Amino acid sequence: MMAVVLLSGCAGHMNVSEKMMWSTYPLATQKGAATGFVINRKDAREPGGVLPVVFTSVHVLDTVGRGPLIIGIRKLDENDEAQVALLAFNPPRAQGEERFYVRHPHHDLAAFALHLPEEVADRAKLSSFLDERMCARNGRRLRSGVEVSFLGYPEVLPGTEGAFPVLRSGRVASYPVGTSQAHGRFLINADVYPGDSGAPVFVTQGGRPQLVGMITQRISPDARNFSHLAVAVDANVIRETMDLLVAAEKKVVPVNKAEQKKAAP
Repeated sequence: MMAVVLLSGCAGHMNVSEKMMWSTYPLATQKGAATGFVINRKDAREPGGVLPVVFTSVHVLDTVGRGPLIIGIRKLDENDEAQVALLAFNPPRAQGEERFYVRHPHHDLAAFALHLPEEVADRAKLSSFLDERMCARNGRRLRSGVEVSFLGYPEVLPGTEGAFPVLRSGRVASYPVGTSQAHGRFLINADVYPGDSGAPVFVTQGGRPQLVGMITQRISPDARNFSHLAVAVDANVIRETMDLLVAAEKKVVPVNKAEQKKAAP
């Protein structure tokens, strides 16, 4: 995994939440800010043999237009402290109805592969402790009442040191979960704000993060206020979206223009 290479000096001292924090990134378009997380795919054609895949909500990427999509990235300096920079991703111009990302046909979930030129990839790596094996339930059902955690960038806290997301938790508030009746969604009773769209939802499994879903929507009568309920898509929907991306990548490998810009911490 990419994270083993980049974070070898401190990975052994991280708990599950901290590993997930390193796997989660702030996103911004001209229309606003949101959250994204990275799942690494093995790909021998990519620098280092790893292809970072970014997941977030469709309604976030629909506002990108011709770009840029700004991704806040970080890496360790010689003192093992996170330094932040901005990656400006300019999507390739769409042909007809084509997009630079794939979208799930039934859910507000999108993913795109970040193909970086080798000279940029060496300086703008997106670390993650998540890989393809972690984006499905593997037969384990998420149960009602179980406590889950999620990581996002709520607008009420516009900036954090190291561009790390804010950790919150709640309990699965819907029933049933993980059945055909659930339609790939579940509820969490937790405070959710604008900016939390795309937040990964996880639990601890044997000392490792287990990705169980992603927040897509707040339930609130006022779109600008926080909500005590959030809608999340489950891990199988994330797996299905990854499969859609893999199928699209086999047809064409896009060449994306990206550049690293220096940013103030």
